[in-house]
Amino acid sequence: MRFAFFGSSKFAQIVLQELLQEDWQPVLVVTNPARPKGRKHILSPTPVEQVARKYNIPVLTPVSLKTESFQEALSKYRLDICILTAYGKIVPEEILLIPTHGFVNIHPSLLPRYRGATPIQSTILAGDTETGITLLLMDKEIDHGPIIQKAGYKIGNTRITYSDLMPELAPRGAKLVIEALPLWLKGEITPQPQDESLATYCSKITFTDEKINWDVSSTMVDRKVRSLSSHPLAYFQVLDKRFKVGQGQPYSGDVNWEDKKIGEIFSQNDQLIVKCKEGAYLIEMIQPAGKNMMKGADFLRGNKWILEKILNS
Repeated sequence: MRFAFFGSSKFAQIVLQELLQEDWQPVLVVTNPARPKGRKHILSPTPVEQVARKYNIPVLTPVSLKTESFQEALSKYRLDICILTAYGKIVPEEILLIPTHGFVNIHPSLLPRYRGATPIQSTILAGDTETGITLLLMDKEIDHGPIIQKAGYKIGNTRITYSDLMPELAPRGAKLVIEALPLWLKGEITPQPQDESLATYCSKITFTDEKINWDVSSTMVDRKVRSLSSHPLAYFQVLDKRFKVGQGQPYSGDVNWEDKKIGEIFSQNDQLIVKCKEGAYLIEMIQPAGKNMMKGADFLRGNKWILEKILNS
């Protein structure tokens, strides 16, 4: 079977690595162009491109999928099918028609729940106890096509982070492809349409979404921090200074709440804590702008000025 792999992120990298370990090698990899990264803005290829180069797999990095040059280049590979996951671009309908059997998408949720760009983050934000992987046949709408197969995943860790959940789901995505795709191609699986009445959606995370809203429960703050634990990290701002929160948890100690305002930063037992609408949140790891991540207690020792400041949502 001649297939191309479309993907860009760390999730897609893990899927591709798992496929390669099972001798599922694509004849082509399509990924996003290299981008500047780090303080020095060094041009860096995507994680998927790095794997492809290691295995000497041809790589295309189109800025747009709508150009004739890309369509011609893809057509030259005489593809049976394309496998896509966490690619980062919408695939035009004319591209979907190029492979003989179209495109299949590995989506990290149990569709039709969480169609869109951030299903793993949305799972954590909602406090779901179950998620999974869906293999679907792509059409011109986002995550809308008929479902080939699903695989559920029980979330046993009630405080799971994106960094924990993502690498659990990615290998399961590759396994689902290996198990279900050949059966579908042989006609032994009939894709089933999604129930539109159950569809929910999640969009890309914006800079505004990354900011912590303290006018909610400490549980909700904790979910946001855990959902953004890998990148880009949740943040708050004091005056003109921005701080990213790498790790924390709802505070369980005794506090006299009567004189505390929502968003107020205070200290208890030398710990850095913020009052929420319900409860308080203990900041265990914090990253001031332009500096390395550090323990909240270590940061507080050198930054007593931050105490009693009120954080606006």
